[in-house]
Amino acid sequence: MRMELSEKFDIAIKGVSVKLEEQRVECIAQLEENNMLRSKLKDIADQYNITQQKYAHQLKEKMMELELADLRLQQHQEKAAHEHTQMQLYAEQVSQLMTTEKNLRLQLASDGERFQHFQDALSKSNEVFETYKQEMEKMILVIKNLKKDNEFLKGKCENSDIALVKLIEERELTKKQIEKLKNQKETLESLCRSLQAERKQGRSASIPDAPSSQEDMPATSQES
Repeated sequence: MRMELSEKFDIAIKGVSVKLEEQRVECIAQLEENNMLRSKLKDIADQYNITQQKYAHQLKEKMMELELADLRLQQHQEKAAHEHTQMQLYAEQVSQLMTTEKNLRLQLASDGERFQHFQDALSKSNEVFETYKQEMEKMILVIKNLKKDNEFLKGKCENSDIALVKLIEERELTKKQIEKLKNQKETLESLCRSLQAERKQGRSASIPDAPSSQEDMPATSQES
C-alpha cells in the first residue's frame, strides 16, 4: 500500500509538475503576447496621435482656406454690387448723353439755318472782306519786312546805342501799324455785327458804312 501510495503520489506530483510547467510556459507565452500587444497598442496610439495631429493641421488649413474663400466671396459680392451700381450710373449717363445728343442735333439744325442766313449775308459783302484780306496781306508783308530789318539791325547794332534806338523806333512803328490793323479789324467786326443785326431785323437794305470803311482801309494802307 505504501508503495502504491508512493507511486500514486509520485504520479500526482509529476502531474502537478507537468501542469505547473504547462502553466509557466503558458504564462510566459501570454506575457510575451501581452508585451507584443502593448507594443502594438503603443504603436497604434502613436499612429493615432500622429493621425490626429495631421487631421488637426489639415482641418486648420481647411478652415483657413474656408475663411479665405469667404473673404474672396465677400470681395466678389462687393465688387459685383459696385459694378452693378456703376452699370446703373453708366445707364443714366448714356440716357443723359442720348438726350443731350438729341438736343445738340436740334441745336445744330437750328445753327445750320442761322449759319446759312449769315453766310448769305456775308456773301453780299465779299468786296469788304476782299479789301480787308488785301490790307492784311500788305500788313503781313510790311511786318515780315520789318522783322527782316529788325534782325538785320540786331546783328549790325549789337555794340551801337544809336542803332538800338533806331530799332526801338522801328518796333514802335510796327506796333502802331499793328494797332492800325487791329482798328481795321474792329471796323470789319463792327460791320459784320451790323450785317447780323440787319439780318435779324429782316431788313434787306445795303450797308451804308461799307464804302466809307473800304475807302478808309486803302488810305490807312498808304499811310503804313
